[in-house]
Amino acid sequence: MQITDGTWTFDSDAIDEAANKMQRNEQEREMLNAFVRYAYLRYKQIRDSVNPRKCKYMRIDQVREQLKSPAKLRKVSSRFTISEEEVLYIVDFVKKYLKYVK
Repeated sequence: MQITDGTWTFDSDAIDEAANKMQRNEQEREMLNAFVRYAYLRYKQIRDSVNPRKCKYMRIDQVREQLKSPAKLRKVSSRFTISEEEVLYIVDFVKKYLKYVK
């Protein structure tokens, strides 16, 4: 799957491969760092979009639970003009690789 963020175009297979490697070359590190920044930004937008209580942050499991509703998934997808598959990929990536997100 191709994910585009302005100037960067990320391939989900390449991202997963680079994230699982222990030793990365400079290009892989740069790509992974750029995607991590993009994924965290999008995750915060997705979380805030599905959160019914704006003054209290949701945990990632609660966000995933909210996205099981097809209506909310479509709402998030259309609001940020990204596919439903990209929304789910970003949330899964954040849960799997960003340890500072609870």
